Amino acid sequence: MIWLSVFCAICVIVILALIIKIFLMKKDIHAIATDFHEKLKSDTNTLLTLSGNDESIRALAADINKALKELRRQRLRFEQGDAELKNAITSISHDLRTPLTAISGYLDLLEREETSNEAGRYIGIIANRIEVLKQLANELFKYSVITSPDYNLTMEWVSLNAVLEESVAGYYAALQKKGIVPEISMPPTAVYRTVNRAALSRTFSNLIGNAIKYSNGDLNITLKETGEIVFSNTAPELSEVQVERLFDRFYTVQTAGKSTGLGLSISRILTEQMNGRITADFHNGKLSISIQFSDKI
Repeated sequence: MIWLSVFCAICVIVILALIIKIFLMKKDIHAIATDFHEKLKSDTNTLLTLSGNDESIRALAADINKALKELRRQRLRFEQGDAELKNAITSISHDLRTPLTAISGYLDLLEREETSNEAGRYIGIIANRIEVLKQLANELFKYSVITSPDYNLTMEWVSLNAVLEESVAGYYAALQKKGIVPEISMPPTAVYRTVNRAALSRTFSNLIGNAIKYSNGDLNITLKETGEIVFSNTAPELSEVQVERLFDRFYTVQTAGKSTGLGLSISRILTEQMNGRITADFHNGKLSISIQFSDKI
């Protein structure tokens, strides 16, 4: 009977010891998880610290610290590469704009001279190519500006209806040339949001321009009372894989040299800088790009 009591007492002690050990291990794991999330959020170079004595938990913390070091090394490498790329884009855009201005000036003088019909046709082709190059240079320059750390948007209370109407009107000639008659739906009352008017206009223009490039002849623009703006058009040449990459920097569906692939990337950056969200959806051959802004002032 005494042995049974001793055995039971030992079992109780062992169980209590195990419970305490499990509790301490859970506490250490929770501390590691909390500290790990804090390290990921911050830009600090400090590593995880653990006061516990369990070898397995300490080994786990050591492995996580190794992963943190590698993650920071890769992030630093990415940030340096991204900064170098942005600097290169800025330099390229400036280097392109100067000679293009000079070429345009000489071309204007050449157009005033008497030429044969064939020479005039060649001059027209050159003028068209120069305009494309100007657009590409301007896109590169705009991207380098909005991704600069010093770039800040001035926010104001703006009517989405008014900016949308102005943007569509600005593309009237291009829409007409492509044979597109846009169907526009807006609420009877103005929808206001706190945005930057110029950035919003640029975003709308990029989306309309994108629709003109890839639309099969239609364009539907809907502004909802909730502040959501949806641009949709049939795009038979697109695929779901391509749509997933539409907002990627330098990604372009067609490689004809008419685009840098920055238009939609710029739209995403500007939208996010205005505390908005932009998404793309592709269903049954129809592309829909949606923008949503917060209604908070």
